[in-house]
Amino acid sequence: MNLKDLIVYFCDDYIHIVNHHQVIHKRLDCIQKGLVVDRTKFMESFLAILKKEKVKSKLFGDTICVVKDVFFRASDLFYLESIFSELGFIKVVFMDIQELFCEGYTYIGIFQDYIVFYLKQPLILDLSYVSDILKLIEYLKDYYLEYVVLFGTYSDIPKFQSNKIPLYYIDNYTNYITDSLLKVKKCDA
Repeated sequence: MNLKDLIVYFCDDYIHIVNHHQVIHKRLDCIQKGLVVDRTKFMESFLAILKKEKVKSKLFGDTICVVKDVFFRASDLFYLESIFSELGFIKVVFMDIQELFCEGYTYIGIFQDYIVFYLKQPLILDLSYVSDILKLIEYLKDYYLEYVVLFGTYSDIPKFQSNKIPLYYIDNYTNYITDSLLKVKKCDA
């Protein structure tokens, strides 16, 4: 897949659409915690975004790439594939989000309502049950590689510092995934 095709990434209650060298961020109430929760509203909103942003797309025949996060189940993938197929995309391919990460690091995505630990066995937790994010990160230290990299939309990421584990964050941590997608040349199924 080339960048002439659309790439879609879901995060929090936002859809991020990468089209050529353009990234479109739109908040949609039909997306919650990175998952589409209302099919009809999503389809209407998605088409409205494409029209408003003047995304040149010959829907019937295009390929769309969906960034597959580690917490997506088979049913989520089938659901998304059926939505985009109904919208007229001939081919829906999924790109594993971990392909955007450098090897040798442990990544932790901290978002507005949830946290994702990208480990051998990924872990996703709802932040409403977490009183101290840093303590949680330190608690799981035995499962990390040498360096831990934080990213996501949580505004306090730069404030996290630990004496127990080396924590790093990406300068543009809120847009790390979409910035990485701009560099992607190929998506495989």
